[in-house]
Amino acid sequence: WIAQRQKRWCVLIAFSGDTGERILPLLPGRWNQEELLDWLEAYLGGGSDLDIPIREMPEFFERLKAPRGKTDLIFLTDAVCKIEKPDRENFRRWKKSVQARLISLVLSDEPGDLKHISDEVHLVRTLDVSETGVDRILSL
Repeated sequence: WIAQRQKRWCVLIAFSGDTGERILPLLPGRWNQEELLDWLEAYLGGGSDLDIPIREMPEFFERLKAPRGKTDLIFLTDAVCKIEKPDRENFRRWKKSVQARLISLVLSDEPGDLKHISDEVHLVRTLDVSETGVDRILSL
């Protein structure tokens, strides 16, 4: 809603283990509310494996033509994240090259290796706007 109001580019990407991903680009002035509701209602159910989006995000970024220097990545996960050092280094290098920031919201758990690649990590109990971290991403 905030991205729509600010006429900002936004893409929702859901990952769940090796079950693939669901990608929904929401471009300024061209949001399809029906597709958004379908995306929000779907559930992949394959568990979390955060090394997959860490490795695939650069390719998605290029394929979706995300604006360099104006893109915030927001990860929302309930998983303890283990990311191998080479993947962490490659992700940080890529993130710097496109001038993107990563803000991570971790639900009811510790961030694990996610803390090594995030610009900000917020541990939250709920997705209520009163939670520090949730209020942060809603203020972007």
